[in-house]
Amino acid sequence: MTITRLNLKVFKPELLGSSNEAGGQRTKNVVQSGQLNELFPAISDIDHAQSSIDIVKAFPALDTPDTSTLIDAHVFISEPPIDPLVNVFMIESAALDDESRMTDMKEIIESSVTAGELIREGGPGFLVNQNSFSSDYLQSSYRFNDRDYWKTTYLQVGQVICITVEYPGIENVAWPRKTHFGKVTRTSIVNGAVGTVVFDPPIPFATPEPGLQINGQSKCTRLRLSNTASPLKFHGVTKLTAAASGVSLAVGATQLSLLPAITTLAPKPGNTITGGSDNGDATVSQVIRKVISQPSAEGTYSYTFTTADLLIDTDVVTAVSTDPYGVFAASNSLVQSITIGTGNVTVTLRPDVRFVNNPTVSLYYVSAYKYSIYSSANAFPANKQLTVGSIKGRAVFADSNYVPQDVFENVNSGIGKLYDATELLATIDYFTGVVTKQTVSRGDFTLTYSGLVESTTAAAAGDTTAKFALSVANPLLESFYVQVERISDHAIISASSDNQGVITGSGISGTIVDGLVELLFTNPVDLTTLRYDITDQLRQLPPAEIYGLNPLRIPNDGIVDMFRRWGTVALSHTQVQQVTGSVGTVFTIRENAQFVDITDANGANLWTTNNDHFTVNKVAGTVTINSDFTGFTAPFVLSDTIMELGLVSSFSGNSLVLAKPLAREYPAGTTLASVQILGDLQARVGRVRDMTAWANNWDLDGDPATGNVNAVDYPFEVKNTTAVNEDWVLIMTSATAFRCVGRRLGQIAAGDTLNDFAPINPLTNAPYFIIRSGAFGGGWQQGEAIRFRTFAASNPIMLLRNVQVGHSQITTDKAVLSFFGNES
Repeated sequence: MTITRLNLKVFKPELLGSSNEAGGQRTKNVVQSGQLNELFPAISDIDHAQSSIDIVKAFPALDTPDTSTLIDAHVFISEPPIDPLVNVFMIESAALDDESRMTDMKEIIESSVTAGELIREGGPGFLVNQNSFSSDYLQSSYRFNDRDYWKTTYLQVGQVICITVEYPGIENVAWPRKTHFGKVTRTSIVNGAVGTVVFDPPIPFATPEPGLQINGQSKCTRLRLSNTASPLKFHGVTKLTAAASGVSLAVGATQLSLLPAITTLAPKPGNTITGGSDNGDATVSQVIRKVISQPSAEGTYSYTFTTADLLIDTDVVTAVSTDPYGVFAASNSLVQSITIGTGNVTVTLRPDVRFVNNPTVSLYYVSAYKYSIYSSANAFPANKQLTVGSIKGRAVFADSNYVPQDVFENVNSGIGKLYDATELLATIDYFTGVVTKQTVSRGDFTLTYSGLVESTTAAAAGDTTAKFALSVANPLLESFYVQVERISDHAIISASSDNQGVITGSGISGTIVDGLVELLFTNPVDLTTLRYDITDQLRQLPPAEIYGLNPLRIPNDGIVDMFRRWGTVALSHTQVQQVTGSVGTVFTIRENAQFVDITDANGANLWTTNNDHFTVNKVAGTVTINSDFTGFTAPFVLSDTIMELGLVSSFSGNSLVLAKPLAREYPAGTTLASVQILGDLQARVGRVRDMTAWANNWDLDGDPATGNVNAVDYPFEVKNTTAVNEDWVLIMTSATAFRCVGRRLGQIAAGDTLNDFAPINPLTNAPYFIIRSGAFGGGWQQGEAIRFRTFAASNPIMLLRNVQVGHSQITTDKAVLSFFGNES
């Protein structure tokens, strides 16, 4: 039969709402187009006051009384909520099935963060609400080559850890298997060895002591690191911020907030681009790269920069690992090749580079005027100091069982500290180059290093540029204020930033992009005097008890990508005009519009298969009125939507690049949505097979039965309107009788081989499937079974709506879910 828009429906699950039982199987209750609160409840005053999360399940389906096929069915949010405090998006997971309930859906959302690598078995016996443990438990022993070794795991503040109860066999009622996730809030060390690790939230259950045996196993409390690997795809919606007709799209956002959050402001005054050393001196500086910029041109991939002072040394890359060329266009992944000439550098970009909202290209490099290379094999130079962040080295252990290790600075843990992949090995004095080794479990070692050195006094010429990273993760750009001393007259000059990151002031200009500050000074300045103020914006996520979602199991503080490379997106733009029911009147729409409709004041649409109310000529771009719209409520709105699908090549920040140019131009304000592809929708029956016995093992078939089911001459029958996704077994209870059991639904009916079998789905009042009596044949024995699967002409989807804290003047709001596919 011909598939029309009337056959594409979105059905409700068994239960809507926020209870643990919400969700479940597909019903015949249709989500009515244009009606509010059909899936999500209304947003209350409490929701606006404290924020809220609502999770719902729905079933896009092909609803025909046959087995027609809807090819490549797909859904997307074609209109986001008007209220900027409300977000609606879809979460795609292979774990979501027809039976999934609210508890299952919450577990799916939290599935990105799981228990990971073992820190130590035999952890402490935790008490209820305990929130700390001794750092001794971060040490574990192992044996190698008949020798015992100790391994220490170092935790950082903000790191998520897991406390688990693990053992084999049947679950113990007194000590059930549980997992608690906690974020490290403090680590303290006493006398260099023993300290306390504090985590939050406290553990809500007790765990067994190391010596307690459960099912013959002791050390059942275990400390683990967390593992982050998201199996989820997020499908969100945004708007174009500029007209688009090619491959480059300027968009409002490419990420969305999975959880509602509260933003608090934390001022951070008096920051410097120098860091204090262990002896209290505050003139040790970070690497400051010079910046050269030139205009970019689409289609031009080779750029030459004059760099008479480029620092070049064979030790730079191998020992110091400070890229002498810096970072080109903010990402070395964009660079195809770099050629060093005499006094110049030529950079060739990859051919797929696009200059999205970026009129210039910039080269950052280390200047030989300011820096030189130092190796610990030589005497430390006079009037020089090492530069923070430039030191790389090598540790060789006296015990040959340990392989040599690369050594680096971990500036986030405090300057002057040298680590390998395992632990702190040494501290360094930037002014003398002297290394002080730590006492470590692997024994004595020798350490060699190289790094950049600079003058201990400000150069007379000063600096005219500076580039550095802000000291906060989420800066409030308009709070940035900088001061620095001018070399010529020691005057203090200053500047500030606007909310776009544009810096202006007295003798200072620059930008802040992705947390990187670039400053240009009209006259040379002494960068050791530079001070800046900035305010950090801290995201505070709701505790798990409010919405039943654990924020520690949501990666990246709940900020997730709404698009992905190789993902499909839909661009759609709708324009509307008011019309009247005057027969013969012709209205103009855009040519080749994808979707055209007339709706009344209540959201009811006037489209019919027979064009009773209007006729659309998409090629000519006209709509002809055929009736006076009797039975509908004025005013009437004619809408035409232009739309097309595209493939994502790349995205970042506020830009997205498609794999091929758009077929037409789309204006600013066009909706851009990530598409969830449901696949071909058609009710069907999988392979039918019989077996000698049923052992309640859904993952394994047995030997063929004595009887033989004939599904060729008597194929099992299903319809798009009623079939469900289920694995079925018919278990013979006698030579002619059987019972029917579903893997998720359980036993649904009993039947016999003498009559047609058509078990009724109570949610649809129609058969799940029909098996004609001729299919059974004879010769069946008690205990034999027939197995098959049925596939529905639908797939479940999961939608999430969150409301951020705040006041809204919008009293009625909605989001639009679009459902499309092609007829076979």
